[in-house]
Amino acid sequence: MTKSIITYIFAFALTGVLSYLLHISFIEEKGMSLPFSLKKVYIFFALFSFVICSLFKIGSVINKIKEQLGFIYLGTIIFKIVVFAVIFYESVFAVDLTSAQRIALIIPMAIFLFIEVFFVAKILNKTSF
Repeated sequence: MTKSIITYIFAFALTGVLSYLLHISFIEEKGMSLPFSLKKVYIFFALFSFVICSLFKIGSVINKIKEQLGFIYLGTIIFKIVVFAVIFYESVFAVDLTSAQRIALIIPMAIFLFIEVFFVAKILNKTSF
């Protein structure tokens, strides 16, 4: 289990740093300005996805929870959206965003959701046997 958690830390940190640097350099190259902190958005999604994967790895060894992990994951997706909306309400939802700014906001979410689904699927496949 420790090996898995270290793998999650490495995967989310490396992906987060590389994708943030590429993303911010692209935004600066295009001369765009964002009304929100892109770094905070990346940190939020990286940490939240890491916590979800870690908790699912821990939950996969608990017999009472193991069978319900798939349903719990669906709830965590909704919970993540609600927490994001609460934390970033002022800088994201209280202003009018251009389509480019909206896309810049969705990119980190999609990147970390992809990695999160990959790890959660691996956990769920191991617990189903």
